[in-house]
Amino acid sequence: MRKFLLIILFGTCFNISAQELEPEFEDLNTNLWLSSYNKFRISDKLYWAGEMHYRRVGSTATTPFVDRMAQVYNRHGLNYVVSPNFNFTVGGVLRLNFTPQPGNSEYDPLYIEPRIWHQYLFVLPFPRFMLYNRIRIEHRWKRGAAISNDEFKFGNRWRYNFYMKIPINGTKLKPGIFYVSPSMELIMQSGKNIVGSFVEDLRLYGNIGYIASPRVSSSLGLMYTTGQNLNDPALYKRRLILRLSTYISLDFRKEEQKIPTLKFSD
Repeated sequence: MRKFLLIILFGTCFNISAQELEPEFEDLNTNLWLSSYNKFRISDKLYWAGEMHYRRVGSTATTPFVDRMAQVYNRHGLNYVVSPNFNFTVGGVLRLNFTPQPGNSEYDPLYIEPRIWHQYLFVLPFPRFMLYNRIRIEHRWKRGAAISNDEFKFGNRWRYNFYMKIPINGTKLKPGIFYVSPSMELIMQSGKNIVGSFVEDLRLYGNIGYIASPRVSSSLGLMYTTGQNLNDPALYKRRLILRLSTYISLDFRKEEQKIPTLKFSD
């Protein structure tokens, strides 16, 4: 899968170069993302994964990060743990998009984007840190914000995320430990309406987290992203995103079946 994504990325770069397109960058936007990642243990290897994401967009001139509503995500799925080093998840997403121009009657105040998603997480433990490789594939039905543009168009997202969790005030990831987590994610897109703009997003993210208990942890970080404009492959959007996340893991098995564990996958 990594080779496949790299081939697409290099092919896109070659295509842009061949057309002698000079890349241009939009003004830097600011966003605020509040997220809750929840895992509910159903059996020894099966979990229910539920996520909530609340996102706002800032105005650079007046109120950065929190100017208006952007999206609300509901992401759910069944997570199966094959081994301590590999698990996969399959589920659905309902994204609620808010109008990019509040007060403009030509735009829907609220419109949806449904998705089906599946992901594969590979965990590599080291003596002093944890390393993760995550492949996520999303099948989505997307439409524009304008009322006149009410047709849903099918497309795919191909995501590869590489990240680490490194304890700061100890040698193991356990309760009472702060950790730092550098991350890089490449998001590609494909579909009938995608012409040249294959690189949807490149995300560079760093955060500091705290493990409060075997069931609760949280993190705070800053992410920079850039990606091609859908209608102009030579134009790149840029965002600076402040992220606050909580991670909750609950065990729904019978009391005699419970074994205290720590879950560090998102």
